[in-house]
Amino acid sequence: MWYTPGMKIYLDADGIPCRKDVLECARRYGILVVVVADYSHDIALERGMERITVDTGTDAADIAIVNRIQQGDLVVTQDVGLAALALHKGAAVISPRGYKFTERSVQEGLTVRWLRRKVRAARGRMRGPRRFSGDDRTRFLVLLQRTINTLIGRSDENR
Repeated sequence: MWYTPGMKIYLDADGIPCRKDVLECARRYGILVVVVADYSHDIALERGMERITVDTGTDAADIAIVNRIQQGDLVVTQDVGLAALALHKGAAVISPRGYKFTERSVQEGLTVRWLRRKVRAARGRMRGPRRFSGDDRTRFLVLLQRTINTLIGRSDENR
């Protein structure tokens, strides 16, 4: 199997419901998927995948990803903090719910995260995220393919 030189997909594997979808799509394009998770996650190595295991810790996987990404890579994460750092390094960043991170959405997300921490610190309660849905998966797959096509210089018509 050949791999597209110069581009990798980094998967922040903590709680990502779409790892198999990313691997399938990346194989079609010949792109290596780098899955980063801590020791508490047992992730089997698959074809087209590099696995990086890091120590358990709040930001260990995020730091490992940021230290490796380059301009033109793709990062799949739910973490707005990691998204901010990856965008700064020139990577494209998408969420498994099918949303593209932008400078503006990251700023909004960081503000919301800060407000949620303040509410929790005051012993307030907040709802967690909604369940991952079929609509989320569909939106993610469309965005994943579109983002890959953009990064490798293909238009959607040339698929």
